[in-house]
Amino acid sequence: MSAKRSALFILPALFSATTAIAGVTADIGATSEFVRDGISQTRGKAAWQAGITATHNSGLYLGTWGSNVDHNKDDSIHSEWDVYGGVNLPLFRRWSADLSLTRFTFHGDAELDYSAYNEAAVRLLWARNFTAGFRKADGYMGTEYDLNTTELAWTFQTSSFSIELYTANHQLSGSDEDTNFGGENTDDYWHFRTSVARSYNHWDYRLSVDRTNLGSEFDAGTIMQFSVHRYFNLW
Repeated sequence: MSAKRSALFILPALFSATTAIAGVTADIGATSEFVRDGISQTRGKAAWQAGITATHNSGLYLGTWGSNVDHNKDDSIHSEWDVYGGVNLPLFRRWSADLSLTRFTFHGDAELDYSAYNEAAVRLLWARNFTAGFRKADGYMGTEYDLNTTELAWTFQTSSFSIELYTANHQLSGSDEDTNFGGENTDDYWHFRTSVARSYNHWDYRLSVDRTNLGSEFDAGTIMQFSVHRYFNLW
């Protein structure tokens, strides 16, 4: 078991060591298309999604999240379930740091269980507006390559809406520099996203436009998606 995965199992022990749980929230919803890092996970189809997160007064959090997926017509994978944990640390005034670990798992095809992978992330945040982060996915989608992501986001808050501007560079690293995103020496791609969200009475409505410089063979390009989620305070 890798150190990253081991840490995910240590986090529940940290929660049980103290009793000051700040809250437990859950959400359930649907999106017109499930997109991660600018690449469609459902090949143009809609997805149902749900998750639950527990937070601790110390800044620790732990949760799980799932969605139906449709990666490839040649496999039987039908869903993705992720387990994540981390800690949010206040730094100075409105600045904070967020450290997290996520285990991505895929279900429906026993022969593709190896597709599961871990991702570690560190982010610097300013209030609810600015985010700068780095993510490293170890053995991305069961391959011998790591996916390194550098990301920036800025969110404008109004009285009724939030508008997000996001950009990221995703780069594969591995033993074969010529085996990457389909083109000669093409080991990285850019991802841009603009989204508008409105929260009302525990409902979240979001319209997003994602764009990458990958070709259609990667189920990427320009993708518009609309999602609706309902949030619940369980604790």
